[in-house]
Amino acid sequence: MPILPAEPEMFPDDLWDDVDRRPNPSGRWYCLHIKPRQEKATARDLRAGQIPFYLPQIIQEKRTPGGRKIRSTLPLFAGYLFLLGDKEHRLISLQTNRLVNILDVVDQARLVYDLRQIHQMLHSGLKIEPEPTAPVGGRVRIVSGPLAGLAGTVVRRGKSDHFVAVVQMLGLGATVVLEDWQVEILPD
Repeated sequence: MPILPAEPEMFPDDLWDDVDRRPNPSGRWYCLHIKPRQEKATARDLRAGQIPFYLPQIIQEKRTPGGRKIRSTLPLFAGYLFLLGDKEHRLISLQTNRLVNILDVVDQARLVYDLRQIHQMLHSGLKIEPEPTAPVGGRVRIVSGPLAGLAGTVVRRGKSDHFVAVVQMLGLGATVVLEDWQVEILPD
């Protein structure tokens, strides 16, 4: 089976060359929440429509049980792609039938800053790994399950993240194993 070339991570190729790049005066960033395993196909559709986008990707290497090395190019943020455009471009992206939702980006400057940093990290030549949605030390609220509504801090114990609820007066608390899908990040 032939090895397919990696999908382009952005369109146009010089997307990050100009700090204030806008394809037109009404262009803004949108975060597209994509159906599972449809990020690259959505990027191909946007590229064919000449719609600017950014899909940060990483190389993942694994070994088969037989010892063969397998390299895959995967989205850094599974299920998300960033579109730079106007309302018409949003409509075109919806017509791909691959979207779950379109998240409006309130702080455009902050998103551009964050995405430029990610782009620079990915092109540094260093090994980059995805970070869970609730980083260690972050304040989160549990949104599902029997602990829904509790707020606390994320800590790492061994290879998994744990949620910590603390009695501040005592400086003591309790922990429970945490899954990213169970929490929302609280503002600082």
